Amino acid sequence: MPPAAIRELLGTVDRLAHCVGSLRSSGFGEPPALTRLADDVERLRLHVRALVGEPADTMSARPSTGDPAIIAVSDIPYDARLWHGADDEGVGGHGPQISPTPGHAGR
Repeated sequence: MPPAAIRELLGTVDRLAHCVGSLRSSGFGEPPALTRLADDVERLRLHVRALVGEPADTMSARPSTGDPAIIAVSDIPYDARLWHGADDEGVGGHGPQISPTPGHAGR
């Protein structure tokens, strides 16, 4: 059994996790700052558990929000006209580059 200070710290982290969860479920949405807070709370929980010598592989990670989304990618070729006049990345242009800034020389 962990010392009283560790139990108190775990309780505080659990209350913090509850508050972050309440923000998520109260229509606050999933802004990046709230996602980072949830991750930070979970890291705090893992660090506190590590203090009492709990192995990393038995520590639970943040529960998943469900199955990962499956994104279908079509294997039908794109219309070649879509790429007409486009430059290849990293290769450079096929003609002089026109700068939108007056007085700036193109490549």
